Amino acid sequence: MSRQYRNTAQWLELIEAFEHSGQTQVEFCAALKLNPKYFSKRRSELLSTHPESAFIQVQAQSISTPAAGSGASLALRFQQTELTL
Repeated sequence: MSRQYRNTAQWLELIEAFEHSGQTQVEFCAALKLNPKYFSKRRSELLSTHPESAFIQVQAQSISTPAAGSGASLALRFQQTELTL
């Protein structure tokens, strides 16, 4: 069996697929015939050097409860981006 070499973009795609798979790392690696120890090593390396692909935790600045039926919305802001629901 020949070894498959992957570039950084391919590894980042695999890591993203794993994050969305709902599988454990062992299950994910078994399905793709990857060495789980090597996958874990590459994942740690790439997430530390590509923080934009990592999870970002946010803190609530203020919380208020609107009156029922008020047509209230929820606005999430991060830097220059705003999402209103």
